[in-house]
Amino acid sequence: MAHQQRKQQDFEEFARFVEAAPLRPRPGTDAAVLLQARRGQTPTPPSVLGKFLAVQLAAGALTLAVCPQFGVGTATHHALLHALHAQAHPALYYLSCGLFFVLFGALLSGLASSRRDLRALGRGRHAYFAGYSLCAYLALMLLGGESFLLISLFWIIGGAAGHWLGFALGRRLKALRA
Repeated sequence: MAHQQRKQQDFEEFARFVEAAPLRPRPGTDAAVLLQARRGQTPTPPSVLGKFLAVQLAAGALTLAVCPQFGVGTATHHALLHALHAQAHPALYYLSCGLFFVLFGALLSGLASSRRDLRALGRGRHAYFAGYSLCAYLALMLLGGESFLLISLFWIIGGAAGHWLGFALGRRLKALRA
């Protein structure tokens, strides 16, 4: 019974709203609402970069959990990785290590990005990819505690390639889903 009364009250309130004289907002209100809507539809580059960075840091932490080099996760010994390290040319090994370390986060960033995000970054996203790879390399050098090898700079190239590849793949997968 109370439900029926509530429904009747809602209907009467709606009927009064529909039959009421139209109200015009103040001229300044329209402009303020339009400006706020425009700002909400256009993300700023720092907010987009922050989103990408958060996704990639989370993915990087997951990647470290399976990487035997740092002993962060449960992965302490991978015979396959040791065999690859022993057999592959060091430049190729560092290149592939950088590629795979960055690839997962870039893929997730591509999936999480929108056209508005890409428009906000413009061509600056390529600088972000390179900068992220450089910073990730430096962080891994600091965390790894290993001596610096000049040939390990190939990691940065692999990281940047993984970034471009993973992000493009993520965008294409997202386009398939839409």
